Amino acid sequence: MGIAAAALFASPATGQSAGGGGTVSTPAAPATATAPAASPETGSAPSATTPTLVSPALGTLADVDPGLTRRTADPIRIGTYAGSGSGLGLFDFGQVPLSLTDRPYAIRPAIGVEVLGTNNLFQTRQDARSDIVTTIAPSIAAAVSTSRLLGSLTYTPALRLYGTYSSQNAVDQIGGGQLLVAVVPDLFYVDIRGSASVQPQSGGVIPGSAQLVEGLNTTQTFNAQITPFLIHRFGTAATAQLGYSYQYSQQDWASGRNQGTNLSAQSYTANRGFAILRSGEDFGRLALQGRIDGTSFIGGGVYDGAHRFVTSVEGRYAILPSVAVLAEIGYENIEYGGTNAATIEGATWSIGTRLTPGPDSIIVVRYGRHDGFNSVMLNAGVALGARTNVYATYSEKLSTGLSESQDLLETITFDALGNPVDSRSGAPVILVNPFLAVSSALYRTRLGTATLQYRWPRDSFTLSATWQDSEPVSSAFGDPASPQSGIYGTFGWAHEFSPRTTGITTLQYGRLSQDQISSTNQDIYAVSLTLLHRLTDNLTASAQLGWTRNTAEGPVGYTQTVLRAALRRTF
Repeated sequence: MGIAAAALFASPATGQSAGGGGTVSTPAAPATATAPAASPETGSAPSATTPTLVSPALGTLADVDPGLTRRTADPIRIGTYAGSGSGLGLFDFGQVPLSLTDRPYAIRPAIGVEVLGTNNLFQTRQDARSDIVTTIAPSIAAAVSTSRLLGSLTYTPALRLYGTYSSQNAVDQIGGGQLLVAVVPDLFYVDIRGSASVQPQSGGVIPGSAQLVEGLNTTQTFNAQITPFLIHRFGTAATAQLGYSYQYSQQDWASGRNQGTNLSAQSYTANRGFAILRSGEDFGRLALQGRIDGTSFIGGGVYDGAHRFVTSVEGRYAILPSVAVLAEIGYENIEYGGTNAATIEGATWSIGTRLTPGPDSIIVVRYGRHDGFNSVMLNAGVALGARTNVYATYSEKLSTGLSESQDLLETITFDALGNPVDSRSGAPVILVNPFLAVSSALYRTRLGTATLQYRWPRDSFTLSATWQDSEPVSSAFGDPASPQSGIYGTFGWAHEFSPRTTGITTLQYGRLSQDQISSTNQDIYAVSLTLLHRLTDNLTASAQLGWTRNTAEGPVGYTQTVLRAALRRTF
């Protein structure tokens, strides 16, 4: 089931968020399939004669209206690649978006070969061991946009072969996708989504850095869900949606090593049902929505006997075309198992505003009570002129690391290069954050991100920061949880020396605090230089030099240098 999940298409549609309230996002087509203007990467616009499926899924009233053109981050983003924890670091550079300008679908297979040398494979302060690692990574990218199908897929199984320490050899599964099927248009739809990613067990890896983590210290994560749902419109008075979602999530040692002995291993299945009724155009500036949403989990640890039941009534009133006020009131009944079984029951509420200052900008701010505590929520994507994008998010949730990645599937879409982005604001998203250590515990997690991106015709600058704090609530028996918090930032500069050659420089800093057997603070500094050259239209060469310094005392601290060279051939 795990490997199969990696190859599934996936589409942002209905889903229950970890924050309670059962958010539902409206699917967005692949960037090359729906952009109304010419693509800056391909220089051409999609054919206006090709019929395109538009999802009828009902999201929250804070979601993007159909008329909003979300502007996503630069496809050559720095610092969000989920595979960097296991050494797969260059294959996401230099890709060209799939084009749907003259046909309703596109499929592009490719293969990448990377040779990597490092002076400190095991990231130790003393007795550093060198090794050469060869990675062979076939991949496939696909996109479709018709009146019945809408979706995209990227999938890369990466075989890693170690020259000296062959016990580290493994196959990593990395990918993600989305597919929306109109079985009966305007009535019955099926929504499928999935993802696969790899992260280091012990954390301390800044996303997008050149760090190499030994294979035996990585965790493989799979997420998949399928959601059939019905839509019925009562003229212009209201719209009703009724659906069911089956979800599966698993995390374990990468390549199945030591299955059953990894204390942080976790898997669950979930069955969810939901019903939504939303007012229509007859109400003018006022929009109302009622929701009943329940999920039952089947699994061990904190998921033993767990369930989430949420019902709510939302309201939105447009004071101005670009300013709307939001309000919500409801009820939640939530229960998780484990060492400190959590039971939450009571009223939920929130108030806020949604601002759409431009056709490609949105800001949603809310304050209220969900998951048994009061919190603030922010989701913003703002285009400051033609060259500058700003993104900011903040959330507080009750979730595990595994359910967090499952929940993200419900609120993201994938851009033209297969990178996950928030379906509302267009902000870059990391499906699995490798900076904090893997855990199967239930946490109250606070997460804030900010990204500033500025692009000239031949240069792209990115400045981003992420802060996360995880406070344990409950854990599996025999797998105690401890608090974790961390902050990291990335400055990236990509410069196009010529139409075929691009250089990328990244400077990164992170601080990680873990209170396990003893309190540990780690300061991580990372620098990398990357050169990318397109030898032919289908063959790309790249080279990267990376240096990382962890200043923690004791065996945790280390210095590591990594040199990579790679070739990537598309077909």
